[in-house]
Amino acid sequence: MQDNTPHFREKFPHYIGINKSEEKEMCQFLGLENSRQLFEHLPSNILFKTFTDLPAGKSNHEIQIAMEKLADKNKMVLSLLGAGVTQLKPSNIIGDICGIRGLTTAYTPYQPEKSQGTLISLWIYQSILSALTGMEAVNASMYDRSTAIFEAIKTASRLNKKYTALVCENIDPRDKEVITSLAKYTNTNVIFVPFLEKTSLTDLTKLNQIISEKSDEISCVVFPQVNYFGNLEQVDQLTNLCEENKIKSIAVIDPLFLANDGLKKPANFGNNGVDFITGEVQHFAIDNNFGGPGLGLFGCRYNNKDKMSIRQTPGRYVGKGSDRFDQEAFLMVLSTREQHIRREKATSNICSNQSFLATLAGACYLTLGSSGHDKVFNKIQKITSNWTNLFLSYSEFSLTFESNTALNTITLNFKSKSYSIEEFIKLALDQGIELGEKNDQSLIFSFSDKLVDSDLNKLETFLSKHCKKSESYSPLSFTLAKSDKRIEAAQIETFSEKETIDYYKNLGELNISPDDGIYPLGSCTMKYNPYINDWAAGLPGFTTSHPVSDESIVQGNLEVLFEIQEWFKKITGLPGVATQIVAGAHGELAGLKMFQAYFAHKGELEQRKFMIIPRSAHGTNPATATVAGFTDKKTGASQILWLDSLPSGEINLAQVTEYIAQYGNQIAGVMVTNPNTAGIFETKFKDMADQIHEIGGLVYMDGANMNAIAGIVNLNDLGVDAVHNNLHKTWSIPHGGGGPGDGIVAVSEKLIDFIPGFLVKSKNNEKGEPIFYKEKPKHSIGMLHRHHGNFAHKVRALTYLYALGSDGISRMSEIAVLSSRYLVKRLSSEPMLPQEANVTPRMHEFILTLSETNFTNISKTAGIPKASIIGLIGKLFLDYGLHAPTVSFPEQFGLMIEPTESFTKDELDRFSDVVLELLNFAVENPQVLTTVPHFSPMAKIDELKANRNLVVSQESLSELPSLPQDRVSYNDIRNLTPNEISGLILKHHLQANNSSVSNGSQNPSEGSLRV
Repeated sequence: MQDNTPHFREKFPHYIGINKSEEKEMCQFLGLENSRQLFEHLPSNILFKTFTDLPAGKSNHEIQIAMEKLADKNKMVLSLLGAGVTQLKPSNIIGDICGIRGLTTAYTPYQPEKSQGTLISLWIYQSILSALTGMEAVNASMYDRSTAIFEAIKTASRLNKKYTALVCENIDPRDKEVITSLAKYTNTNVIFVPFLEKTSLTDLTKLNQIISEKSDEISCVVFPQVNYFGNLEQVDQLTNLCEENKIKSIAVIDPLFLANDGLKKPANFGNNGVDFITGEVQHFAIDNNFGGPGLGLFGCRYNNKDKMSIRQTPGRYVGKGSDRFDQEAFLMVLSTREQHIRREKATSNICSNQSFLATLAGACYLTLGSSGHDKVFNKIQKITSNWTNLFLSYSEFSLTFESNTALNTITLNFKSKSYSIEEFIKLALDQGIELGEKNDQSLIFSFSDKLVDSDLNKLETFLSKHCKKSESYSPLSFTLAKSDKRIEAAQIETFSEKETIDYYKNLGELNISPDDGIYPLGSCTMKYNPYINDWAAGLPGFTTSHPVSDESIVQGNLEVLFEIQEWFKKITGLPGVATQIVAGAHGELAGLKMFQAYFAHKGELEQRKFMIIPRSAHGTNPATATVAGFTDKKTGASQILWLDSLPSGEINLAQVTEYIAQYGNQIAGVMVTNPNTAGIFETKFKDMADQIHEIGGLVYMDGANMNAIAGIVNLNDLGVDAVHNNLHKTWSIPHGGGGPGDGIVAVSEKLIDFIPGFLVKSKNNEKGEPIFYKEKPKHSIGMLHRHHGNFAHKVRALTYLYALGSDGISRMSEIAVLSSRYLVKRLSSEPMLPQEANVTPRMHEFILTLSETNFTNISKTAGIPKASIIGLIGKLFLDYGLHAPTVSFPEQFGLMIEPTESFTKDELDRFSDVVLELLNFAVENPQVLTTVPHFSPMAKIDELKANRNLVVSQESLSELPSLPQDRVSYNDIRNLTPNEISGLILKHHLQANNSSVSNGSQNPSEGSLRV
């Protein structure tokens, strides 16, 4: 039975763990009169004079009323829309799986020993999609189908060093726009291949002609299995054509159609299968949700014929490995391709993956299994056939293209003497029926298993009133040709709903959640995630709404986006806000693409070559600059000017001045995180911005650390032209084991006209009531997401903003900084980094390290290389019942700690006591680091071995992976004193050592042991 007891953090005002008396006590400890003095070292000319131009915080009851009112403004209609979002009846288990906090609130599984819950759930997802598609390697990292397609194009270019992609014109038009937007200003050239008007299928003659003319330039061909109009593409011919011409084949697929009774899997296209697959899996996990969060599908071959392509792909893969006791374990593999390691040479700038949506999709599929999938596929086919025949029985409708297949989408001509197509759509909408998407004089209808007999009756009643029955019509029979059908059956067992829910609840126990206590992962802002946010996002008015619905029936959604825009204008001080952003790195890319469009509009694009970025920046910053196109167009070399830090930890402003003197107006701008990754506010930021603006450049501020300055610093006064806010950090969206993330980008006046997607605006109707509508900015860079971004997360963020209000936003920042500064002083006996920045005030986070003497002693006594010590101390945190801090970033020998504002003074005190005990224990008993962690489900996992012997899926899922258990209960650990935990660690270390000896393993030196 589910525990419905409210979490004790729900009772804190604004979800802030420190009360007023504790705040006063902590300030006194720091020698301050109040928490606002924490910001005295910031220049006064960049601070908000007042921050009250927002509503006050609401109570839970008031929030419920407000969010229900917004959801109710959306009208529930009979929808026959597709438009790139496959509608599917949601699984009964969604609510239960979404309620597992160990899965929803945990971070990316960088510490695999205590993240097996997320890792196993992703392994299940990967294996299911691999079984359905035949592609041996599938990741869970793309924002949506559109971004997945572009990433596949880029992968093909890396593999064959060619930069022209041929994309079939008959894919979804929103995908085409995203691809075009992302390719602009880069070395990627996209040519769209036309389709035949009679059939909607790709014009193979034209395709062959282009390949013949540009054979030395073409990297890949992108084609759909089922095209935008609902017809089956010539996948065998297209795949073979690619193979014959030694170019990469990229198939856009929908896994819904890959049931055993369904379509051929991509691995069987042509003679040898496609090279890459892309697609969308959102519908396997959640309802429409106004188009997001999406779950982009990306897969490639990984077999005896091709073991290297995977190493050029983007995103994250879960692999199978083992721990030091040879117990089967799961972990993320191939991370050497990623931003935190390769930086400007990374394969992609995408950082957050789509873990929780992939987790949910995997769980929902388990309750279907292969047999249930067949039932859904056949049901949708039957509904599509019946409804299509109903339309065709009226003389106003006819097939647009020659076709004998109807999977879930059909395109029909509409011709009436009484109504234009626009009038007919409006007439139906007035009757609660949203007809298909208009395409010239055709309507593209999409059908789903949500539809029931009463819906069919409703449509028939409408058609009978406004259309004329055909006198010559005879029903069409829609069948799949043998050559289109699946050959090999997938073998995925069906599990009961209870079985699946129980299994995933157990998975949740294998992770660590911020619900449990301080989650000190620096620069990730692991704060508490309120339950009411998820409740609001789950309101049916939001979840069932379709992203291309008429604006009149999604007024609630548009108002949510409008509100987000208005709140973040006030929070940042900047006049424009883009809401299509789905992650921090996505926001960075949006910002730099806007920079490029701004310079192109001014005729300066070619001269603006360089981007200045600090060496301490998160890896997505340089990766984003490369992806955006800040590279030498001939050599592909990065055009980043690296910025060093001063001993104080701040950027070297003199170096900026030197770069300006050397490169002048060749500089496009800067990307600077503020506060920076050492937790230090860049007090010279405004001076830097002024210098950049003087040469006509632009300023990008990485807003990952807004939790320190929201409501305090006016970014417009600071000189910022674009800034992203991670809604999954500062604004309380759960991290979901690595995503979906979410974001906004706020911009200065210069960039408003270049905002991606659209702006939501408001006007009053004749009754004086606000009406919300979308408007594309004058020089928009185009779509960066196939629809509205991760809309469900915008609902969560707005719910949180309602709870905070103007007073809660600034207090959130104050207490986050106060908590950090309090820990800094309590831990002041330990050295911190940067080494010469001891007098520099820290903001929301700080970097702890060891003295050189202690590094030397540990290395000498335990035989551990210095470079490995910090990582092992991170594992030791797991033994004390905590998630590890961020290890070895941005300082190689540092532990970056961020407490956030969510936790109580008692929790802060215990945390500092634990850290002091932990560090002291590691120094006095360094040999324990050779066997950490001791209590988590897995002992230390052999990452090197797993990467060398790569296993990223299993062929069938007849049973689920067996689950390990905590070797010592984490609840028990948290009830021990720090010293008692140390004693328990020592006991387990000796047992582990004895086990290693009995197994013939190397026995590290015991040294002196402190009990």
